[in-house]
Amino acid sequence: MHDKSRKRGVKQMNIKVKGYATLRRFTVHLPAGGKLTVPDNATVAFVLEKLQVPLNSGVITMINGRHCTLGRNLQPGEELVFFPPLEGG
Repeated sequence: MHDKSRKRGVKQMNIKVKGYATLRRFTVHLPAGGKLTVPDNATVAFVLEKLQVPLNSGVITMINGRHCTLGRNLQPGEELVFFPPLEGG
C-alpha cells in the first residue's frame, strides 16, 4: 500500500490553513477545510512562503486560536490562520 504521507523520503503532515480579509486570496485554492500537506515540523514562515504570502506586510498569525511567531513549528492537525494588521480606533 502506498503511503501518501511520504514524499521522496520526507515525512509529511496535514494541517489546516485559512487566510482572512485581503489575505484570503492565498488560500482559496486549497481544498475544503483548508487542508495543506507540509513537511513534518514545518514552520509558520515555511507555510506562508509556500502560499506566497508577503511576509513584509506585518501579517498576524495564529495557531489553534493563539498568537504565534513565524518561527513556530507546526504539528499534525493544527490550524494556522493569518490576516493583515488591523487598523481602527
